[in-house]
Amino acid sequence: MEEKEPKTFELNTKILDNFEEIMATKLDEIQVLKVTSLDQGSKLLNIISLCANVKTLILEGDTRLHCDKILANIFKPEKLEKLVFNQVKLPSVEALKRFTNLKILVLNEIRFCQVKDFLDGIVEPEKIEMVDIANTDMMGLSVTVLEKFTNLKTLNLQHIQNLKLDELSFLKKNEKLLKMSIINNKIPLSQLKILLKCKSEKNIVVNITDKKGNEIQDCKLKIDAQNKVILSIAADDLEQFSKEVNFAQMDRIYLLFHEAVAHFRTYDIKLLKKYKKELHVMVKDFSCLDTENARKIKNLLKVEKIEFEKGKSIDIIDFMEIREEMEHILQNAVKAESEVEKFLEIYKVLGKEFQMVETGNLDIKSKTCTFLQMCEFLQNCLNCLSIHSNLITGEDLEEERKHYWNQVELEGKWYNVDLGLDLENIKKNKTEYCLLGDKNFFETHKPKTGKNHFCEEDFNPKLVSVFFKTGLLKESLVGSYLEMMIEKIKKLFAFNKKQEVLALPEANNSKEQED
Repeated sequence: MEEKEPKTFELNTKILDNFEEIMATKLDEIQVLKVTSLDQGSKLLNIISLCANVKTLILEGDTRLHCDKILANIFKPEKLEKLVFNQVKLPSVEALKRFTNLKILVLNEIRFCQVKDFLDGIVEPEKIEMVDIANTDMMGLSVTVLEKFTNLKTLNLQHIQNLKLDELSFLKKNEKLLKMSIINNKIPLSQLKILLKCKSEKNIVVNITDKKGNEIQDCKLKIDAQNKVILSIAADDLEQFSKEVNFAQMDRIYLLFHEAVAHFRTYDIKLLKKYKKELHVMVKDFSCLDTENARKIKNLLKVEKIEFEKGKSIDIIDFMEIREEMEHILQNAVKAESEVEKFLEIYKVLGKEFQMVETGNLDIKSKTCTFLQMCEFLQNCLNCLSIHSNLITGEDLEEERKHYWNQVELEGKWYNVDLGLDLENIKKNKTEYCLLGDKNFFETHKPKTGKNHFCEEDFNPKLVSVFFKTGLLKESLVGSYLEMMIEKIKKLFAFNKKQEVLALPEANNSKEQED
């Protein structure tokens, strides 16, 4: 036979509007009593004492709800098995003394309360089978405050503030623990071994802290419903983790590159070569992994794909091809002194070398791309030089179609740029949509989505014009040409000195031969 749903009754001040409903309710059959609002001196407190068979008491509302008075009116406290406190002020230790058969404790959204005093007030802690705490401020308590509950079967700790998961040994010792859920909390790296050794079914999502209690950036442990252990770890932290955790216990590892890595260490490669399960490599963008390190990952770790934070993935060979093209584009930009020069160098090279197409994938060999791909490619190149930029989605007002462009921050100021529309201009050594303020740019563009910064003014158009004619960031066109000629002459003399011969065109010796 199916068990009947327990009879539930909600008590609050609004019930007075329909007092006949109370009179018609068989209060002695109530098993779940929910109290949501009640004044301290309310006569409705007497109704609680008529509910003689309450097994579950839910106190919900706000901190003005007088929990002590409500608990004092429970007629048969020995029958109460489940206590739920939601957004209320916890009762005093004195009020808890009458309840000797509690099995389930639930605390949700508890603030400004001494949770330790409440837990210490449970008179028969060995009878507690379930503790469920969520969205609660534990005020710096250690998780060992729960170790008195020696017969726990279920433990849920979700979205808790100021709880130190600093000693989990008591959970490993509890052989009755069947389910454990720890969601959106922090755990010291030193406690991971103990957590993994707990035999219970686990649902875990935790960030990881170092010895000083500081969160280790980008490091997270997840154990899913199938008890699969998934570790996300920044490449720089591999050595630190290897001293505390056996990677063989991990069913899947996400190796994260969120910043540019100068050199992927031999130690790290040897460490990961021993790992025989799922290894995923994830990057924030193309700036985080250069061609050399990507090749090491492919050849030594046998990784076939590179994944991105936003969920996309790419074959690692294609990744290397794109990254190699980026390094080609950046080779002159990295030598430039100012952010403006670096940006203009990238803008110029991309404009000279690429062509726009309506649809298709970014093709490095034919150097064709769509407007969106051009914006993404430019942004990735700028990321390599730590130049901030945004991708904006909007409308091309002249063509009346969906369109994409970038904003770029140079030396503290934001500017609008549309490389896609400027490609043909750049091939003619000029620009129309490069480093414009909002006033001029919005005559042809209308933004819709994206982090659109206010661009106060155009960058000096004369400087931009001279740069695309001469490659130099000078106001004077004539002066720029002279500077170019001087540099060419210097290089010529440097070459002559190195070769110890005059590197000039051979003279016509026909007259000498006649003589």
